[in-house]
Amino acid sequence: MMKKLLFALIMLLAQFTYSQTQLNFEFDYARFNYDSTSVFMEFYYELSPANMQKIKTASSLSVEAIVHLEIMNTDSKEFFVNKNYKIVNEIADSMQKSLSGVMGFVIPKGNYSLSVKAYDSQNPTLEKAINENLLIQPFKTDKFSMSDIELATRIKKDAKDPKSIFYKNTLEVFPNASMLYSEQSPVLFFYAELYNLKLEDPAANFVLKRDLVNSAGVMVQRSEKQIKQAANAVVEVGLLNLSKLPSDSYNLALSLIDPKTNQAFISAKRFYLYNPNVVDSFKSLSSNTNVMNSEFGVFSAEDCDLMFKQVKYIATQTEISRYAKMDSLSAKREFLFNFWRSRNSEPNSFRNEAKEQYMKRVAYANQNYKSMGRDGYLSDRGRVLLMFGEPDQKDLFPNEPDLKPYEVWFYNEIEGGVSFVFGDLTGFGKYELLHSTKRGEYSDSEWQNRLKTD
Repeated sequence: MMKKLLFALIMLLAQFTYSQTQLNFEFDYARFNYDSTSVFMEFYYELSPANMQKIKTASSLSVEAIVHLEIMNTDSKEFFVNKNYKIVNEIADSMQKSLSGVMGFVIPKGNYSLSVKAYDSQNPTLEKAINENLLIQPFKTDKFSMSDIELATRIKKDAKDPKSIFYKNTLEVFPNASMLYSEQSPVLFFYAELYNLKLEDPAANFVLKRDLVNSAGVMVQRSEKQIKQAANAVVEVGLLNLSKLPSDSYNLALSLIDPKTNQAFISAKRFYLYNPNVVDSFKSLSSNTNVMNSEFGVFSAEDCDLMFKQVKYIATQTEISRYAKMDSLSAKREFLFNFWRSRNSEPNSFRNEAKEQYMKRVAYANQNYKSMGRDGYLSDRGRVLLMFGEPDQKDLFPNEPDLKPYEVWFYNEIEGGVSFVFGDLTGFGKYELLHSTKRGEYSDSEWQNRLKTD
């Protein structure tokens, strides 16, 4: 979801300059433990009434939005939720900044697609749509774990109103669905739940590390504390004062660590800060940062292995052999740190654009080329996208007479111009590479015969 920094800042500024064609609506979610087969999922929304059509009565001023929520199991194609929600709020004045709310569902294990469309009921052309994929994986009952992080604008302790939609565990947590903070609202609150803390030796405490990492991978804040095993589940709340940090996107990571085994469970959340009056002092630090002060310093062994699988397409044979021989977490972290640093075309820059662009392609491939339960980056189209980038031209042929669906990708700047042909031979959306004119790639001049439906 990351764009280049300029784009990110434009996106942040857009929060303060309301579009006349798009509803200013934000949506976020967090997953919490429920039982061995399901997850309790909270969806948070934020709605700005500034450019909505007001409904006036003799005694009040209000706005009304319709939110259409679809949650579909992508395996069974069955809808878990397919419903319109009417949001009606009285507002104090026509310039009131935002309204927020929360919805909760118990969702069974599975892969889902999430589709949200919100619009002004008085002006349906003022709308916004959000689409994402959801993985619902119940929390393990035999190992310590942690919920997603919920970002908030404030948290009220010892809350007196259990009927409040924001109430949970004696707290009122007011979500920040926009994930945006600014010089006017520089304090970030967060909420998370820690699970299965009493499975280990009661005499040994857990360590909870809190890391804040900027878009360059530089650690800008770190703290840690002991978590006693006094209860099976613990609520963790906290705040960060962002007033002295520059405009950027940041990752907040919570790492729950068992010091006896050095195993960790990590939950992370991306947010954005718009703070134009603070000079970015991290630019000069990034070239001297080390692995433990980077984003890789909080990676688990599983995180490292997954990232290496994703970047294997652009790794050298020497790098592949080196990584295969590594059996320590610290070695894997350092390898990935140096892997990306060596590919940074501007080593003195505070951002690694090569890594950002590549991981954006991974996310795109996983979202668009996944088939039959296999991640998109492992597909033929995913591999070509990751190795060569977006094609200059893409011709799609989903409904040709007597032919199975196929598509042709063209790269004009490679070897004077090359093409790749992918076909869905099975009918299940798994597009295979049938032919390419690039040297070293699979070539078959009779590829069209494989597409015939006869």
